[in-house]
Amino acid sequence: MSNVKKIIKTAGFMILATLLSKVAGMGREILFASLYGTGGQAAAFLTASRIPLLFFDITLGAAISSSFIPVFNEYLEKDEKEEAMAYANSFINAIFLVTGFLCILGIVFARPIAGWIGSGLASAEKELAAQLVIILFPTMILTGLAYALTGLLQSLGEFNVPAAISLVSNLLMMLYLLFAGDRFGIHGVAWAMLIAWGFQILVQLPALRKKKFRYRPILHLRSASMKKTIILALPILISSWVQPINSTVNIYLASFLNEGQAVAALDYANKLYIIFVGVLTYAVSNLIFPSISRLAAGDHQEEFAALIGKAVKIVLAVILPVMTLFLLLRVPIVRLVYERGEFGAQSTALTASALLFYSMGMAGYAMTEILNKGFYALKDGKTPMFVAMGGILVNILLSFLFVRGLGSGLEGLALAASIAANGIGIVLLVLLNKRLHIVHMGDVINAAKLFASAAIMGAVVYMVSHYLIFDTSFVGKMLNFIVPSVVGIFLYMLLLFVFKTEESQDLIKLVGRKERKVS
Repeated sequence: MSNVKKIIKTAGFMILATLLSKVAGMGREILFASLYGTGGQAAAFLTASRIPLLFFDITLGAAISSSFIPVFNEYLEKDEKEEAMAYANSFINAIFLVTGFLCILGIVFARPIAGWIGSGLASAEKELAAQLVIILFPTMILTGLAYALTGLLQSLGEFNVPAAISLVSNLLMMLYLLFAGDRFGIHGVAWAMLIAWGFQILVQLPALRKKKFRYRPILHLRSASMKKTIILALPILISSWVQPINSTVNIYLASFLNEGQAVAALDYANKLYIIFVGVLTYAVSNLIFPSISRLAAGDHQEEFAALIGKAVKIVLAVILPVMTLFLLLRVPIVRLVYERGEFGAQSTALTASALLFYSMGMAGYAMTEILNKGFYALKDGKTPMFVAMGGILVNILLSFLFVRGLGSGLEGLALAASIAANGIGIVLLVLLNKRLHIVHMGDVINAAKLFASAAIMGAVVYMVSHYLIFDTSFVGKMLNFIVPSVVGIFLYMLLLFVFKTEESQDLIKLVGRKERKVS
């Protein structure tokens, strides 16, 4: 029982830390937006900050921990702790060398890289972006090492500290923007970001010492364990390219739109979208991943299919009302979150326009996170890789078609991303269902009930938001968002029970079980 309590406590802390980190990240964006709006400095900084992240995601990214953890744990299961620690040191040093080399390349070629990705920016903004890239490129080294240490700590049974590292860096950035503001200019913001990212490593060191990890400058690139790591990493890495490549295409095309202001507007909208979807989907996927991995290893296909299907339905049931609110209340949301200081009505209009079309991809993005974990649990990294590559191609082609061919502006960029996200989610669902039959006729009917509930909710939210309008004060902005949202969520929950959806029946059973225990 104590182990169950410990797992629940750890899971709860991880969810809370992720949520607080996302909130702190949003606070950072709010403060930045109030200082720089969607103007030239904001476009230059957001372009520059994307470049090291792009290099990192394409070359290493999420594959670091996903490939390190299985190999490291093989040593632990064989009770070969010394060999495990030697492999960990070799892995960490390899990450440092790769990211260090890429960092040097990035700094040397900062101007042509910034000039190409921000092609449509004015000359002064391109030069500023290049200067900021030089400051920010070492974040790639810090991020790589932080990911490696996170994988090591999780393998050694420490989950709380890794869950909190993003919270620390986001809080530090918030404090800098709150108290220093624009005192040291946009360059000061870049230096603050670099230092904040460094703390993601520092906060993990005490926990590593407690786990008796000792750093050693060794490197065995030709060892069997490193070769196995590379083989595991490649398909996972390519699967993770969707978001960074799509973002880069968006920045490139957006730099030609709205005098460069579209770059910042898309970035602000994308972060709002990712924060709300990410907290919900990452929490569910991280909680089920160990369970589905064990079921896959034990060849329990029916239980595996049932758990994946349940996770997809839960995520869909939660995402649909959120997506509805984002579609209909995009302007009140952006006003409440961003509109202050240099972020005025024009910035709100641009960002809300992007958020409208980004929101259309929420369901696909959420399903993809769950289904990818299903394929990884089956030790199949190639299927998500090929689907992701197809999604990247679709997004790039549609982005150029909408913007250059149809002249749709930044809305076309967001729409292309949503079409790609939904396409990836649907294809992954079809392929996994073909293998394990996770979708039944009852699930299709249940999904139809969820969509009907969200549609009715949307009609009511639309009417409330259009006929009950408050003033433009901060309290008024809150009420313009909160009142329709509360009415809409309450109605959605009521409709789930009226339509007798699977989720509402599960909730009734859970409450009934608790009441029987109390009595």
